Amino acid sequence: MAKTVSFLGLGNMGCPMAANLVEAGFEVRGFDPSPDACQRATEKGVAICGSPAEAARGAQVICSAVPETEHDIEAYLGEEGALSAAMGETVCFDFSTISVAGSQRIALEAKEKGIRFLDTPMSGSVPHAEAGKLAIMVGGDREALEAHRNVLETIGEKINYFGPNGSGLTMKLVTNLIFAVHISGIAEGLTLGKKAGLDPEAMVGFLKESVIPKILDYKASPMIAKNYNPIATVNIMRKDLRTILAMAEDQKVPVPLCATSHQAFVGAAALGFEEQDLNAVLEYFEKGAGF
Repeated sequence: MAKTVSFLGLGNMGCPMAANLVEAGFEVRGFDPSPDACQRATEKGVAICGSPAEAARGAQVICSAVPETEHDIEAYLGEEGALSAAMGETVCFDFSTISVAGSQRIALEAKEKGIRFLDTPMSGSVPHAEAGKLAIMVGGDREALEAHRNVLETIGEKINYFGPNGSGLTMKLVTNLIFAVHISGIAEGLTLGKKAGLDPEAMVGFLKESVIPKILDYKASPMIAKNYNPIATVNIMRKDLRTILAMAEDQKVPVPLCATSHQAFVGAAALGFEEQDLNAVLEYFEKGAGF
């Protein structure tokens, strides 16, 4: 007998995810407040329900992909929320990127009803959702994950477990922080180079073949191991950042990320790591965090 899955939120990400579940043979019942979203999902074989509660009734698994924390709370805890109708032992996979506190609140109320709620945010965009190739970060009951792993495997190609409720979302937020800083740094650097007369395509072509795409491979592990054996030192990076700031001043280009990075390396030097590898900038952030 096909496993019944409820899917709350049938937008740009939710609809293709639900469609993949239908194609894999699951019985999928969905809800979305948008008539257009419901129409698209209907065309993919999703049975549309009138409320989260109706969609959740009798489902073994409830999935959700909504934009904001308040939408998630309403979908699960509202008067017509999924938890009002879900049966005991139901497992919830929430793919939304919301606040950790909001997710843990839902998980706690679900637990009181004998329902297991896991935060399972995803990394990827619409093409990855359509192809079933999302990367999924999981926080919550590991037995519940394993009991319905086939649902997640239909939606994503990589499933990474990080710990108790909130851990998956924490990893997603850390991922988005690093991604946003990278994107901003690329934009800042290309703008400075373009203002100084370089061709953007030539810059990107070089950067793709440089050390930039390999930073995690050769810097991240020594950093977390606190191996600061100097290859390029904190002081050298301070000097380079000062030089960049001077060039940006001359070109009249704002470089706020460069300025912030310079201050971080000044801080690491002030802590006594000036002749250690530039990985030691970690010490500046850890000391600021109270470690």
